[in-house]
Amino acid sequence: MDFEGQKLAEKLYQYIIILFGIIGWIAGFIKQSFQITVYSVALGTLIALIVCLPNYSFFNKHQLKWLQPKQQPTTTTPTTTSPTATK
Repeated sequence: MDFEGQKLAEKLYQYIIILFGIIGWIAGFIKQSFQITVYSVALGTLIALIVCLPNYSFFNKHQLKWLQPKQQPTTTTPTTTSPTATK
């Protein structure tokens, strides 16, 4: 999932959960049942998980172009160690 796909997934789950919360609150208010509100938010969360959790192809439309790795020099030079001081 690219960065734009992450932004899209975040907006989608926020809109889905808020929409189901509002609908559930209105339905629960009309029916005088808090249980309807809770079930509505739970259903919205489940739908948001199904829509946003898998890495669908529409989340990968803006692929990040990576740089080529730098070539390391192939010559090896021996490293010298300095003598340690003894007490």
